[in-house]
Amino acid sequence: MRSSDSISSPPATRNRPVVALRSFEIGDRAFFASLATDERVVKFVGDGSPWSAEQIDSRIDLALRGLPPSEPGAVRWHVAETEGERAGLFVASRREDTVEIGYWLAPARWGQGLAGVMLDAGLLVVRELFGALDVEAHIDPANVASVAMVERRSFRFVGRADGIGRYVRAPGAYAE
Repeated sequence: MRSSDSISSPPATRNRPVVALRSFEIGDRAFFASLATDERVVKFVGDGSPWSAEQIDSRIDLALRGLPPSEPGAVRWHVAETEGERAGLFVASRREDTVEIGYWLAPARWGQGLAGVMLDAGLLVVRELFGALDVEAHIDPANVASVAMVERRSFRFVGRADGIGRYVRAPGAYAE
């Protein structure tokens, strides 16, 4: 997928907003930094502390590295946009036999149904970029909204490591 490409969610309905995902670009740094330094957004990420400028730059460098999707270590970031504004970030990281996903939503957009639409669009991107691999999400059990969101999308709890829940969705769970 080229950086100018975008993938949209299904058409909006009364209860389902439209979210378009596009590849992260260096011009999105300030938006990402606004998420990474917001303690509400990172509450369930790592130690829950806002990220430093060094952490932000390091992650952006990793995201823009551009390894082929077939190679473990490949990372793809997508900015979620709605109503012409950046609303969130969807991340997919290739592991040996799986793709790990993560997602952050700007607090101003919480409660609007965007996270689920962003996740649905992101799962389509994962399938397109990485093929038929299991998809996993590592979620703090205190993040009950995120746990419920992945469980509604056929992710299954498979265990816990360092207090973080591991949820996996098999390739057959994709709705075509």
